[in-house]
Amino acid sequence: MGGFMDTVDMCQRERLYSQIFQLNIEKWYSIDSEIKRIVSNGWKCVKFLNEEGTGINEDIETVPNDSGGVYIFLLKPDIIPVMHRYIMYIGRARRKREYSLRKRCKEYLRDTRPYVRYMRATWGKELFFCYLPIDNDETIEKVERELVRVIVPPCNSYIPDRYVDIRPEQSAF
Repeated sequence: MGGFMDTVDMCQRERLYSQIFQLNIEKWYSIDSEIKRIVSNGWKCVKFLNEEGTGINEDIETVPNDSGGVYIFLLKPDIIPVMHRYIMYIGRARRKREYSLRKRCKEYLRDTRPYVRYMRATWGKELFFCYLPIDNDETIEKVERELVRVIVPPCNSYIPDRYVDIRPEQSAF
C-alpha cells in the first residue's frame, strides 16, 4: 500500500544510516613518517558488543589491561572480505591517567557523548575495537593526534587542524 508515511520512514532511515567521510588525499600524504612507521603493524581487533548488542563482547577480556595505546572503532561489513572497512572513531588510553586499553574500551558502553552514542546505537553490533598497544604517553598522544588529523573519522568531535589551511608564504604586495 505504501504512501506518504512509508516515504518519510524511508527518508529517516537513510538519514540515520548516512555518514559523511572526508577523503582528503593531501592529508594522507602529509602523515608524519615516524607515526606511519609506528602504526604500520601490531594492531589487533575484537568485536565490541555481544551478538545481542546489549553488552561488551567477552573477547574484550583479551585486550591488554596493563598497556595504554591507540584504538579505533571500526565497521567491518565484509561485503567485500578484508577490503570493506570504515574507521568511525580514533581514541587513546594513556597510562598516566591509570587507563588501560581494556578499561577504556569498556567505558564506551556507557559513554554519553553524542557522536559516540550515535555510533554505538546505530552500528554497535557491527563495531570492532582495534587497538595498538603503546606504553609511552607522549607517543600515544602524537599517534592519536596524527591519525585523527589525517583520517578525520566522522565520530570524532575534535579534529586537529580541521580549519587550518597552510599555504606557502607570499608577499602581500
